[in-house]
Amino acid sequence: MFNFFFPGSANVDLGIKPLAKLKPGYEYGWGGWQPVEWKGTEGRAFEVFRDGGKPVVLPIIHIILARGGDGGEARRWVDRVGGWQFDRVIPQHLNDHLNVGPEEFKRTFEFAFRGENRVKFCDEDVKFLREAEEGFLSFSVFKSKLGVLRGREGCEL
Repeated sequence: MFNFFFPGSANVDLGIKPLAKLKPGYEYGWGGWQPVEWKGTEGRAFEVFRDGGKPVVLPIIHIILARGGDGGEARRWVDRVGGWQFDRVIPQHLNDHLNVGPEEFKRTFEFAFRGENRVKFCDEDVKFLREAEEGFLSFSVFKSKLGVLRGREGCEL
């Protein structure tokens, strides 16, 4: 869920309301703190995120790569790693390894070299990040020549 910080398929309340419902001794920790109420669209959003099991670059990394000027440094890194011989990648986050070779690894980063700041995820799932870019983080994040982050509208499967 927090791969997007606050996905569009959830109502997130980090305020006092969920804190007031805490249960001392709750067996799963955090006192039963539940700041999320799902809307019922999370299955659809997960399938878009999962994309048939293909490797994924999380939207926050997409935002960083979209600020890389002409993408030259990122392209050099992708090409360098893509030149190695390997048959799996062990991700920094999430679990397990991915059975990915050099070509699929390079395809995973193609978005960074397309000249647009668009991700394959549902637009509603990157809304919080976009609003942060345009709002409270705008003073500390230099603008991308590619515009703000956008996702797929509607997410019809």
